[in-house]
Amino acid sequence: MSRGRALITHPAFWWTLLLGLWLYTGLAHAERSGLWSEDEQRLRVGLKLFPACLGALERLETHLAAGGVLHVVVVYEGALETARQAAQVLGGVASVRDHPLRVETLPAHELDAERWRRGPPGAIFVATPGLSAGQLRAWSREHGVLVFSPFAGDVERGAVAGLHVADRILPLVNLGQAERAGIRFRSFFLQVAKIHE
Repeated sequence: MSRGRALITHPAFWWTLLLGLWLYTGLAHAERSGLWSEDEQRLRVGLKLFPACLGALERLETHLAAGGVLHVVVVYEGALETARQAAQVLGGVASVRDHPLRVETLPAHELDAERWRRGPPGAIFVATPGLSAGQLRAWSREHGVLVFSPFAGDVERGAVAGLHVADRILPLVNLGQAERAGIRFRSFFLQVAKIHE
């Protein structure tokens, strides 16, 4: 048997080839959407849960812009198309507690407190993973708003709310960060949420 034929029939060759194809497929998908599949799933679920988190805020009226509009900033780093898609989904939400949403996308560096020249947004939705813990903490504290991130570890690192994924999906709330931001959630919401202190 020739050396080439022996190589092709060797199981290690096929495992290496399959692993390479699997990695290539995953990288191609991540490049196309800007997210790995777990992050993409978390983003989709987070977009569904975010309006409920907004609706569970006490004193939601204090977060409204002129005309009773709730200004939501979809913040991202690097993956503009992902942020635009998230903003489009949130823009399809008719209202939260009878207040219409105005949604815009911003790169993370433009939301940093020293660069932000407008009144505070009503809420911030994180559309890409990997933002710094300092940014997550500072945005809620400086702007006094809900910072929601669906990505693993972000609530523990400083976002006010996000997702807890186990046998079922629950809202995850960082009560310490919410307190530092000066925001409170209604008790019914906290009873169903997983709490990080």
